[in-house]
Order: sequence, then C-alpha cells, then structure tokens
Amino acid sequence: ALMVRLAGEGQRVVRLKSGDPMIFGRGGEEIDVLRAGGIGFEVIPGVSAAQAAAARLNVSLTHRDHAKRLQFVTGHSRQGKLPETLDFSALADTEATTAVYMAQRTLGELRDRLPAAGLPPGTPAYALINLSRDGEQIISGTISDLPDALAQRAVEGPCLVIYGEALRPPPG
Repeated sequence: ALMVRLAGEGQRVVRLKSGDPMIFGRGGEEIDVLRAGGIGFEVIPGVSAAQAAAARLNVSLTHRDHAKRLQFVTGHSRQGKLPETLDFSALADTEATTAVYMAQRTLGELRDRLPAAGLPPGTPAYALINLSRDGEQIISGTISDLPDALAQRAVEGPCLVIYGEALRPPPG
C-alpha cells in the first residue's frame, strides 16, 4: 500500500530486499498490489539466501557425489507454524540438500518429524542468521542438535537452515 501511495504521488519507489524477492520474499504479493494499483515496476533479481549460504560456507549444495536435488521450502505458514502440506518424505531424502527459509521458530518441530520420514539424525546442518548482513551468525551442527543450539543463542533476524550430506566436511 505504501509503494502504491508513494508512486501515485509521483515519487520513484525502490523496495530493497536482501536476497531474491521471488524466493519466499513476498515479491508475488507486492506485484499483485502494484498491478492492481496500475503502478509500473521492474524486479531486479537478487542472490537467494541459499546461494549466499553456499558461498559463505564454501560448499556446493549440489555436489554430484552427495546431492541429486536442491530444494527450497518455507519454514512457516501464514499462521507462523510449520506448514502441514510439506512433503516430509522429500525433506528426508538423503540425496537432496534442503534449504528451509524462515525456519527459526519451527525448526524443533521439523527436527522431530524428519527421523520418522527417514532422515538420519546425524545429517549435517547449518543455521545462518542475518546472512551477509551486519550481525551475521552461523551455527553448525546436525539436524538433531541444531534447534537446541539455535535456542541457546537467542538470535534474532532472518534465519535460513540448510541440511544434507553435501554439507558434511570431507574426511581427514
């Protein structure tokens, strides 16, 4: 609404978002509002948080020996809960790397549901908070211990969780 109002007043409006606005960034909702308001716009692609995480961690999320698939999912629904419609068998695929956006509040529930779907509890995982911004924090662990490690730090800010065998450090 603010973008529509300011643009309607003849001002040039820039909506700056860290990450890619089209990956769990409400870009689609904002486009709908702009179109409905008759406001012209241009979307400039950004670097997704998952891509930034791979670069920050110096890992390939799609390493051919460990990941046959890369999947992006949301960690919460409009109600702020873990979406019931998530495909937990896909999320437990040991040949996939999974990036869970906005995962902080629901990570404990996700962790509790993944073993029943077949994901080993020792699967390597990272929580990246405020990725590539001031106050960046990176917490490493396994999918089973990451929720507790995250809770102990009482962190605030956008949280991306990634997990999968492609993240396991090489032996030696």
